[in-house]
Formats: sequence, C-alpha cells, structure tokens
Amino acid sequence: MSASTATKILRERIVLIFDFDDTLGPNTTRAYLEYLGLSFEDFKSRLRERKKRKWQAPLAKADLYREYSHREGSPLNRESMQAFGREFPLFPGVDEMVDHLNDFVRELDDNITLEFVLLTAGFKTIPAHSVIGQQFDRVYGGELHFDDKGRVLSARRVISHVDKVHYIKQLVQGLDLDRASELENTYVEHDPDQYYVPMAQVIYVGDGNSDMSAFQVVEGGGGVAVAIDKDGEGEWENYDQMSRARRVHNIAPADYHPDSELMNTLCLALRMMVNRIKLLRFGQDD
Repeated sequence: MSASTATKILRERIVLIFDFDDTLGPNTTRAYLEYLGLSFEDFKSRLRERKKRKWQAPLAKADLYREYSHREGSPLNRESMQAFGREFPLFPGVDEMVDHLNDFVRELDDNITLEFVLLTAGFKTIPAHSVIGQQFDRVYGGELHFDDKGRVLSARRVISHVDKVHYIKQLVQGLDLDRASELENTYVEHDPDQYYVPMAQVIYVGDGNSDMSAFQVVEGGGGVAVAIDKDGEGEWENYDQMSRARRVHNIAPADYHPDSELMNTLCLALRMMVNRIKLLRFGQDD
C-alpha cells in the first residue's frame, strides 16, 4: 500500500506532556514563599480577595508578586526564583524518569523517539530552572515580566487550565506555540498529513480536576491520560460521577521510581504506542 492510501499517518515519535504543580513536585507558589520565609497563608488570603474583585487567577498572582517584589529589601525576584528552581523538591524518582523512559523505548525500537513537554498553568520561571525542566525538550507556561533589577512588573503571558487544551492541539498539529497563543488555530481544519504527532501518540500526566479538559481532549483523540494522586488516597472525590470522556486510564501515587505503579502505567502506555507505530509501518512504502 502506498503512503498516500494509508489510513493513518506515521510519525515515529511519542510526546509525553506533564503538568508541574502537584504532578512532578509540590505546589510551586507555596514552596517558593516558604523558601523565602514568607507566609503562604497571607499570600493566599490576598489572592482570594483579588479573585472576589473578579481578577483572573494568574493575573491576580502576578500582581501580588509585583507587590511583594517591590517591598523594601524583598527577596522575591527573578534571581531567587531561578535559584529556587534549581533546588526545587521534586517527587521521588522524577529526576531519573526521562532517562528511564528513553531507555525503555529504545529497547523496544531505537527508531522511535520520545519528546518530553512541560505544560503548566503557573509561571514557568521556577519549573524551567528545575532539574526536570532542564531535562525536558520544551517548557510552556505563564511568563512574568521583570525590570532590570529582577523585580516583577507584570504577567507577560498567562495560560489557563482551559488554554492547555489549545496548546495540546497546537502541538499535535505542528503549529507555533512560542508566539502568543492564537486559540482560533485549533478550530480550523488542518491537513492531518502535516500533523506533528497523532493524538493517539500523546500521553498527558496531570494532577486532578484542573486538568480535566486536557484529559478529555487527549483521551478523546486516542491518547492516554494519567492522573497523579499526590495524597495517596487512590481516587478523587466524585470521580464516579464524572463523564467517561473526562476519565483517565489510571490514577497513580506520585512515585516515579522504576518499579512504581505510575512508571509501570507509563511504560504500558508507551509499549502500546510503540506497537501502534510498528503496525502503521506496514502501511507505508518500503
């Protein structure tokens, strides 16, 4: 069969997309403020007041960062964010995950590549400087604008949890994610033959209700969504009442060691996708 008559496109890559907060490590804002010796509860209270005044959450957080950053002698600045990122306390085994999964797929088929993408609705300064952020191929998230002294001035880019859906679709379609997100791109027809990767070769890992829309778009396209149970309870509240489209393949504890339930889940998903690619090769020209 010629490539033009094959019913599925062949892309010899698999993309793994990870949320950051409560997925690869603890809540970034709480951990950072505690690192600086500042009260997270006070920050959260101020954030709640802004939300009552109809502020969008990412903009409210950026404005609070600006306020804190401009206090006399404030430690909250770009330099301390980057420094904290470098020592960010990741969940167990995260720092070895990329190597382990690359080795696993290489043993199955050394012509298939993995791509690791970080997609956070938070600000990316800290995640991008973390050990795992440095290992990932791409990092997308909100961005802060700093002055020449490293103080926060404003948000330069925000990504909501709903926006994540459009980023995932744009990544799959091979569109440019480095410019400001143009959400209409995901609603127009694009030639599937030009897609960067089929959704069926995408794995999304997130932590809960805020990732439901992302779970749905990945699962709906034939990919695999995996949820992190950071508290080790084994389930989410009201999970049984969720629509099947929003459910995930598995909910696993936040343990990334090689023999953990989470890593076994990811390896099973990767094996399935590797076999899919091998099958699709039969539909291509020699």
